[in-house]
Amino acid sequence: MSVRRWLLAAFLLAAVYSLAFAQGTVSEKPLLDRGLELFRAERYREALDLFGRLLADPKTGPDRQEAAYYSVLSYIAAGDFIGAEKSLDSFLAAWPTSSRVPDLLYQRGRLLFQKTDYEGAIRTFAGFAEAAPNHELVPSALYWSGESLYALGRLEEAERLFASVVEGYPKSVKVEAASYKRALIRLEYRERELLKLLTWSHEESLRIVEDFRRRERAYEQALGAYQKQIAELKRGMPTDTEKELAELRSQVADLGSRLAASDAKLATAESALAASEEGLRSLRIAQAAQAAQTSAPLPTGASDGERVKEALLAKSRALDLLALYLERLSGSGK
Repeated sequence: MSVRRWLLAAFLLAAVYSLAFAQGTVSEKPLLDRGLELFRAERYREALDLFGRLLADPKTGPDRQEAAYYSVLSYIAAGDFIGAEKSLDSFLAAWPTSSRVPDLLYQRGRLLFQKTDYEGAIRTFAGFAEAAPNHELVPSALYWSGESLYALGRLEEAERLFASVVEGYPKSVKVEAASYKRALIRLEYRERELLKLLTWSHEESLRIVEDFRRRERAYEQALGAYQKQIAELKRGMPTDTEKELAELRSQVADLGSRLAASDAKLATAESALAASEEGLRSLRIAQAAQAAQTSAPLPTGASDGERVKEALLAKSRALDLLALYLERLSGSGK
């Protein structure tokens, strides 16, 4: 009889628990915890749904602030920068003194960078670093400020910021990326110098080719005139003109030699011009490859070091090729 009573009590307890769960008085996990689990699992849209339910309920309490904060991060991670910006503005309006504000200032800088508002990103990162100088994201803010300066073509300033990350925050997650960008900038300095030399060589080659062609035309015209005079002298001229005829023949031979020499120099100059044009084409290809590579995010896997080395090596090889062209042009001009 006692066993029957125990089974009946267990059945009633299970029924009561099921009813309470159905009515929402018992929950398997708080909404915030479930949302954070989804966020960590990179299921950002599902996480946003749960965070939205928390934000819609004014009775949620402290969880609303956390839900708002992670909503910003979820929008950013999902690539919805418009939603992230709106969510960020709402957070700052609702909780202007929150301890999360510095983090969100940093995130605003990242959003501005994504929108290619590089000047705005630089100002925002500077404001973040000033407001929270000891924040763990300061080296990342310096790095992204450097990226903004790099995108604006302000290489010297960008290099200084990347150096400050490498030298001032050696344990930062941005050290490897900053080191890569420093090396890339140094190669770009070299590229600029080579481009100046290559452009000058190309212009000089064009000038030399045109000069030789002009001389060649002059020689051909003079040669034609002398040949015409010789032909006229041969037609019934007295013997006392033999000396004049010999002189004309000597002049014709001299012009022929000059014309042959001019042809040889013209061929050399045209070869140098072709080399300079090939060099310029190689430079454009290298620049296009660099632009495609630097516009993409740096790798984050275990093979980062190897991929960074490969990128720098490819850039260095392109510049070595340009230096070779310049050496060839220099040799052609001798």
